Formats: sequence, C-alpha cells, structure tokens
Amino acid sequence: MATTIKTRNGFVIVITLIISIMMMLLPLPDFARFFRPEWVVMTLIYWAMALPHRVSIGVAWCTGFIMDVTMGGMLGVMAFSYALAIYLIARFHLQLRQYPLWQQALTILSVVFLVEFIDVAVARTTLRWESWMPVLTSTLLWPLMYAVLRKIRRTFQVT
Repeated sequence: MATTIKTRNGFVIVITLIISIMMMLLPLPDFARFFRPEWVVMTLIYWAMALPHRVSIGVAWCTGFIMDVTMGGMLGVMAFSYALAIYLIARFHLQLRQYPLWQQALTILSVVFLVEFIDVAVARTTLRWESWMPVLTSTLLWPLMYAVLRKIRRTFQVT
C-alpha cells in the first residue's frame, strides 16, 4: 500500500528561494563580489535534504533557469548545474542527513565546486583564483545556513 505525505506550508520554501535569489542579486563592493556564497544552491541543497519529496530536480532546474535570466548568463547553464547538484543530493539525501555539519559542509564544498566548475567551463572565458572563492565561503557558511533554514522549517512546520 502506498503512503501519502501531507504537505504543508510550501510557500515557505518558495519564499526562502526568492530571498536567496535576492541575496545573489545584491550589489557588493568590487573586493567582496568574489566572496559571495552560492545562496541559491545552499538553499536548494537544504530543502532537497530535508524534504526531497518537495524540492527535487524540477524545482532546481526552474530555479536555475530563473537565475540564468536574472543574472544574464547563458540560458540553461545554471539550470543544468543546479539540477545536477540536486540530483546528487537527492540520490544520497538519507546518508547526508546522518552526517555531522562539518561533513555536510564538505559535501557542500564538492557540490558548489561542481556548480562553479560548470559555470567556468561553459560560460566564462578567463579563469582566475577568485572564481573559486564562492566554494570556500559557501562551505564556511553552511552550518549557519543549515541552522537558519532548519529553524524556519520547524517554526512554520513545513512538511
């Protein structure tokens, strides 16, 4: 017999994705723009680990397509990289949820590296060391991002 999952408060997921997109669009000074974490990827990863039946490859692709349009990049690059990242997270979400935060942060490192690598390989013409700084900042901010999104999920009882 198949079980059904009651879903509640899906608007919270959408709002957190919109906020993360807005955080990616915030202007930063020239010295800090390379240090901007991948807010959207981290948000998608959290929701894909916590609620894989709600946030999966389709949501990641649509979010990536929105990011392609808003950031002015080649259409489909972020959509593909986000969908690939969330596929990997969804494939191993049961194991990832058991890891302590520092091991999850290492997973974030590899997934954000994959997203940045696809972006560099397809869209950018020059490769500089600053291109890899979002990988480091996203890894370092993962425990904070995890705690904030977990608090939001529990406060609004998102299922």
